[in-house]
Amino acid sequence: MAAPSPSHSLARIHGALQLPLYDRCKEIKYIIEESSIKDLHSLLPMLLENIFGFNNTQGWGLKTISASWQPYDFVALRDFLSPNGPVMQTVYRLLVENIYRFEFPLKCLPWPSRCLIDEGAIPVLYMNKLQFLTNGQAADYILLNAFEYYLFHFSYYLVNAQHLRAGSYNWNTPTDALYIALVEEYMNYFLPAEGTGVPPIRTASTPLPSSPINSSKASYSSFQGSPFGSPKSREASPFSLRSFMRSGSQQQQQTPTTVEQSGGNQQETWRSETFLQIVAEMWLNQNSLETAQRYGFSPGSNTSHSAMPYSAHRQRFPGMARSSCYSYLRDAYTLPENVLPCQDHVKVIRMLVKHVHYFTNSVRPENISSLHQCHYGSYWDGFKRSAMSQEIQKKLYSFLKHSFLRWPLDYSFRLVLETWLSYVQPWRYFGGKDGESPTHKQETVQDRAVDAVWQQFVTDNLLFFTVLFQLFLPRVFRTDLSHPRNTYMLFRVCKVFSQMGLNTLIEQAECALTDVHYPLRHGYSPNKSFTHPAGRSSTAAVLRIQFAELEGPGFQYQPLFSLECENMIEQLLEDIQKAKAENQAVAAARSTSENQSWWAWLFSDAYYNDDLSPSEIKKTDTHLRQSEVYLRTIFNIKTDPARRKQVAWGPSSATSTPGPAPGPAAISSTLPDCIPGENGPQLTPLGRYQLMNGLRRFDITLRGNPDLQPIRSFECAPLVRLLHAFSTALNKKHHAAIAQVSEREDFVARVLQQFLCCPVARSHAVPAPLVRWQPRISLRFAASYRNMAYAAVLGAAVYASGHGLFVFVLLLFLMALSYGAIGAVSTRSPRHKQQ
Repeated sequence: MAAPSPSHSLARIHGALQLPLYDRCKEIKYIIEESSIKDLHSLLPMLLENIFGFNNTQGWGLKTISASWQPYDFVALRDFLSPNGPVMQTVYRLLVENIYRFEFPLKCLPWPSRCLIDEGAIPVLYMNKLQFLTNGQAADYILLNAFEYYLFHFSYYLVNAQHLRAGSYNWNTPTDALYIALVEEYMNYFLPAEGTGVPPIRTASTPLPSSPINSSKASYSSFQGSPFGSPKSREASPFSLRSFMRSGSQQQQQTPTTVEQSGGNQQETWRSETFLQIVAEMWLNQNSLETAQRYGFSPGSNTSHSAMPYSAHRQRFPGMARSSCYSYLRDAYTLPENVLPCQDHVKVIRMLVKHVHYFTNSVRPENISSLHQCHYGSYWDGFKRSAMSQEIQKKLYSFLKHSFLRWPLDYSFRLVLETWLSYVQPWRYFGGKDGESPTHKQETVQDRAVDAVWQQFVTDNLLFFTVLFQLFLPRVFRTDLSHPRNTYMLFRVCKVFSQMGLNTLIEQAECALTDVHYPLRHGYSPNKSFTHPAGRSSTAAVLRIQFAELEGPGFQYQPLFSLECENMIEQLLEDIQKAKAENQAVAAARSTSENQSWWAWLFSDAYYNDDLSPSEIKKTDTHLRQSEVYLRTIFNIKTDPARRKQVAWGPSSATSTPGPAPGPAAISSTLPDCIPGENGPQLTPLGRYQLMNGLRRFDITLRGNPDLQPIRSFECAPLVRLLHAFSTALNKKHHAAIAQVSEREDFVARVLQQFLCCPVARSHAVPAPLVRWQPRISLRFAASYRNMAYAAVLGAAVYASGHGLFVFVLLLFLMALSYGAIGAVSTRSPRHKQQ
């Protein structure tokens, strides 16, 4: 039987795309099986563009389909796009002859890669994929083989602005959302933690593609960058940090026989390399600091965006003018393109980081039979060791740094935070049994102590531990630490960095950058290889190369364990103390409100902030206390507050001598710094900075007429104005009688006093005096929607019982009389109600 013509296959595909999703997958599967390779070359672009919503098409809704809401469509489409599904089998069939190429638009590539291509500095990934016109300019597309073409479409779907505007399914587990389930399935298939490589292609023996992924790189068995291995294999592995100093000729002695004997097939490994490179390019390379520097946006550029935050922090910490952690802030505000990832994007990045950690830590230990044998293991194991350092590290650093500087100051930043914390803790990710996804593996730590074998990883990723931690501190200063969510993020970071031995590993890596060795402060025995002069010099050389690669030339490193950073930590400890005091005040106010009688609460017009439950208040206090303990442990800070250096801000009411100040002075310590002026307190430069950054604030106290307070959202505005006018008329007409009743002590007077608003007490926290208002009648409480609802319920009950308006008014009068009598009995002196 003759094969169908391409036009007939295209017509069948167009008809199948109109069917429901479940039937659509079945019909397209039959069409693919009956089509020839030549037909598939025409069908694949149209099919992928329709699936992933390319070129303004709607797509198949990969982000909105969930296993709980559309189980049949979920299973059908997951099988259709699985690594062994019909679409991937089509891709493998097109790879057989290795002559078919597909066009992918250049505009869909990440902005840093497009800039490099425009400059002529073509990235390695696109080396043999660009097409040039007759005038020498690059075409507006790249040519890809079928496997690369599918992966570019799949990875671009996550960052496509068209689908970001459409929204997605809010998933919590990867198996519930279709696109996330496919990402996890691809990672488990192409980056398996168990086994010796990717399963071979079933359709035919595919030759190794002529791709820059394989042709432009040396074997993964030789050292590239500074890869790290698992603790079990590091002692016998040549991939140490100091192997960078060896000659390249010694590292190229591996023969093909060694690769074949030790396992791992390079012809099958190229799919894993391609998968990891493409997803890292499309998901992590959206913002590049290196590209910003190429376009003249140097770290020292003084723009309107970067000058204000940097100068403010420089005034706060004058010792950090040239080499402080805030110098890292300056270059990020000048990025030409600001692509802020969505929450699904960050979740997928965390899944990728965790899986690559599992993948790298699953490398097999090497068996060396002779001390004189130069053995580098298999190609697959070499790829495992270098996967994180070569493909993920640099792009992830730019991704995290950009997110640290650009992400809004809300709780969604926890996604970025957990991604960072997952990367800096590779010792958590071991195992991954057959049939069990490493992403689902329970993250438990038997012993929180970090072993010294992870010294190399800490050194290779020093900027992740130091620079990003110092970028996290300004975010903490700008958030409200009395809120439980903000407190929990601080607690998570402090808990991770307080793991026993981790601060020593970081400090040892920083010691290698100094010319003179100084003793460690934490009391642990240092690693001899890092304290030896030769080892420290080679480590310092590689670290400087790493700094230049990740941050660019001219980067000035600020040590984490320095005096300037300790001053910031001590300031953070002071903010934690203030947040603890504020949290205790909220708990006390809530306890007072809960202890009052229900009758008083029913007719009270006082509203308090009930957003936080008692359990949340307790958790916040616990997290603050634990964070304080962790910070003091990490930086070895004593409890003596006199160690903190005082900052000179010019004329100030604050004294430089630390110590408790009782009375009003203790209260004023929570207010912004002020000096006396002609019209009352006047803010100093320090006070303005404290007020703008939320470090201190004024106590909001009413100083005007209490009856003229702004109308609240829980009040009826017309009724408030009407009752205010009526109350004002009563007060003017009967002010003498009201004043006389407020001075009497008999029972009737005490009953009437329950309905009067008595004078406002003077607040000691406010420097200027308050106006004392006379006792008065205020009917504003009746304009509250809550009180009107109570009255409506009472009226409905009276109406349902068959009574009229007279009974309703009589009940209101009796309830008011009972309220006044109960209040008069419970008080011996006139009741003062504060407004």
